[in-house]
Amino acid sequence: MIVKKLQDSIGAEVIGLDMRHTNDIKTRKLLNDAVVEHIALVIRNQKFTPEEYLEATKVFGEPMPQHFTQYALPDCPLVHEVSNRHMDKSNNRVKHGSGWHTDHTNHVRPPKFTSLYAVSLPTSGGDTAVINMRAAYQSLPKEIKLEISDMKTVNVFMGSAATLKSGQSSEAQVERKPVPVLQPLVRTHPDNGSKSLYFHPLKTENIVGMSPLESQQLLDDLLSRSIKDEYIYRHKWQMGDWLIWDNRASMHHAYFDYKPEEFRLLYRVLTQGELPF
Repeated sequence: MIVKKLQDSIGAEVIGLDMRHTNDIKTRKLLNDAVVEHIALVIRNQKFTPEEYLEATKVFGEPMPQHFTQYALPDCPLVHEVSNRHMDKSNNRVKHGSGWHTDHTNHVRPPKFTSLYAVSLPTSGGDTAVINMRAAYQSLPKEIKLEISDMKTVNVFMGSAATLKSGQSSEAQVERKPVPVLQPLVRTHPDNGSKSLYFHPLKTENIVGMSPLESQQLLDDLLSRSIKDEYIYRHKWQMGDWLIWDNRASMHHAYFDYKPEEFRLLYRVLTQGELPF
């Protein structure tokens, strides 16, 4: 097994490992440490059934339920499809992962890791990008760090002032009427004590003490300061790739730069996290 760093700020790959037959304590620690250190980790050349994939993800912790159960595999419901053929109730194509975000911030204990496994890929395009929000926070001016240090976001399915809209999130907001969940805007990593910017622009209703519009303006500013090429790992998918990232120190988004008639299908599993602080 070889762990190879892909970029200075973010990203590493693992080769020479078959995760169907590997679950020893030493390997578990190495892989978990690698995700925390490099934020995004790709394990190459895997060949999973859905059940094998779910079992393999347990090397990173306990899988957790996901939001939209209509995408769950019937015989393996903790594994969800991420497909470009999904349609919402208005018959619009669902663009899974559009816009920078971190997953499920409206959960009290949001996922620490997200895993994606390539099942079917377009001939080109359809990359997934992950950004190092630890480095983004570190690069902020001291006065901004001081200003945002104790701020809390109020998280729902769909923020009323969110600039990027999602049909299925809007439907869930109306139908489920979720209890808002508070999260720190600056999150401390439980494994190494580092601090990162932590928010989901679409799921933020507001920052405590600010209006929804003021909150989105601040989040937009923080995001624009964060998006730097040196902080971004853009994963170009290959069949057999298993990509894992640390939601506690990153944001991610998908690219839709491929022919819509081509089939893109990934399997997603979320790993249960801890209470953010």
